[in-house]
Amino acid sequence: MTDKAALNFGGQNAELWCEGGEFGFITQMIFESVNYPMQCLWFTTLVSKKENLSGLYKILSKVNCAEVKTIEMSQGQKSSRILAWTFQSKAQQKSWKF
Repeated sequence: MTDKAALNFGGQNAELWCEGGEFGFITQMIFESVNYPMQCLWFTTLVSKKENLSGLYKILSKVNCAEVKTIEMSQGQKSSRILAWTFQSKAQQKSWKF
């Protein structure tokens, strides 16, 4: 059984695979988010591999995010985290509240 077969994912190859893996996919997402800093309050993504976080934090620092948060999650032996970032200041974030 290959590593891919051991993972319980369904879908087409192009839907499940990205050059650079999870790190490459999220890096691309971060760089794309720079183009829409005021159209979205928080950008979020699931991070399965904890070892990817330090590199992702460096990239988020380079693109000048106003705030970055990580939410740890676990269920049974599976752990993951949500990485969230915003380009908006606290004052700008408050203006989103209705």
